[in-house]
Amino acid sequence: METLAGYIGWMGDYSFEACPFREADALVLCLIAYFDLSPVFADGKRTAHVRDCAQMVDAGEAKLLITGGDLGNTEIFTAAVRSRRFGDLEITDAVDVLQENPPLQFAAVTFHDGSDFSFIAYRGTDSSLAGWKENFMISFTRTAAQEMALQYASERIAEYRLAGKRKWYIGGHSKGGNLALYASCMLADEDLLAVDRVFLLDGPGLCPEVLDAKLVKRIDSRATMITPEYDIIGSIFSPEIADSRIIRSYRDGIVQHSLASWLVDHGDLALAERHSLFSDRLNLVLDECVEKRPLEDRAAFVDEMFDAFEKSGVTDFEKMTIDKFAEVLTTLRSASKTTKDFLSEFTTKALFDNGPDIPENTKIQIRKGALASAAGLLKLQQFRRDLLPALVGIGVLVSTDRLLIGFLRGIGVLLLGYGIFRVVRTIRHYLRFGA
Repeated sequence: METLAGYIGWMGDYSFEACPFREADALVLCLIAYFDLSPVFADGKRTAHVRDCAQMVDAGEAKLLITGGDLGNTEIFTAAVRSRRFGDLEITDAVDVLQENPPLQFAAVTFHDGSDFSFIAYRGTDSSLAGWKENFMISFTRTAAQEMALQYASERIAEYRLAGKRKWYIGGHSKGGNLALYASCMLADEDLLAVDRVFLLDGPGLCPEVLDAKLVKRIDSRATMITPEYDIIGSIFSPEIADSRIIRSYRDGIVQHSLASWLVDHGDLALAERHSLFSDRLNLVLDECVEKRPLEDRAAFVDEMFDAFEKSGVTDFEKMTIDKFAEVLTTLRSASKTTKDFLSEFTTKALFDNGPDIPENTKIQIRKGALASAAGLLKLQQFRRDLLPALVGIGVLVSTDRLLIGFLRGIGVLLLGYGIFRVVRTIRHYLRFGA
């Protein structure tokens, strides 16, 4: 098995004419969409080629617009830019919109291979607060990004459909997968007939209370859904897609959501048999805590949660600190009962409730996995140092006034004990070794 960078190294010298479009190519193109391609459209240019991005790569100016940092994305982007297979692709209609109020984050780009095929790639969520709030909003309403995704696909397909026959692919990762799903489900019949395949890469589905689930049946015969073994994002309102695959990743836990971690086996997707037990359990908790709640409760939770981020001065999650997170939790202490109940229920169920329907041996595996992850974190000095303010914030959030006083006194006793320990240790060191 190899990474996407390895796949490009293996296939990069072959044009799409010599070796037709493969599923792994969809992964690469959706990953390229996470980069800011605007520099290659300077001076009002409407079209460019993927190889034209080489200049910004060589200058170290390839800007990755993603939450979680670079987990191998730039290496894959660099390989694609310098390959014949992807470098020869034409890029058109790069759109990138971000606004805070009302929240909107939308980006898309179209790739063309001569007259054979075109691929619309929707970008997933960047690290902006607006982008993440819009992510949560799909749980109770249609979003502006979804409507822009539909308009974008309709205009592109109609323009080129009239100019000649070609295959169309639509795809996206994470939020981009949701946009690809929404756009393809809502396309006019004549435009949908031009779509050969829709690639849904670990993205949330459509909220059934907002959109009729039957819409998904329109694209089922031409859709491929791909999720990693540890799947959380793609399980939210998960659509019923007949061609659903589980892909292997060389990373662990939630980081498997990263496209850059997905693996290929001899040019095909490296497939696994099932999702991990731990992610399955978390998905059950999400179903119980979110999907059973009425739309107005979901809306109230999202508004209050992101208001707390705004009041704490958080505008970009890449710049989030543990101190800011503690401020957010403290702010949420004044939130409504609906929001507090959700946070309390989710935390309790995720940490302690393995559910009566879970076999005992599975419960043991889940607990062992959680304990192993916790033990690994506690070995990190930075994590131990940052844990205290987070615990204080959580305590302030979930406790009543009476319990809060006791909680803070308990923290005070711990701090006092730790301070005395440090002082005694310093005195002993002085007496034994001098200044």
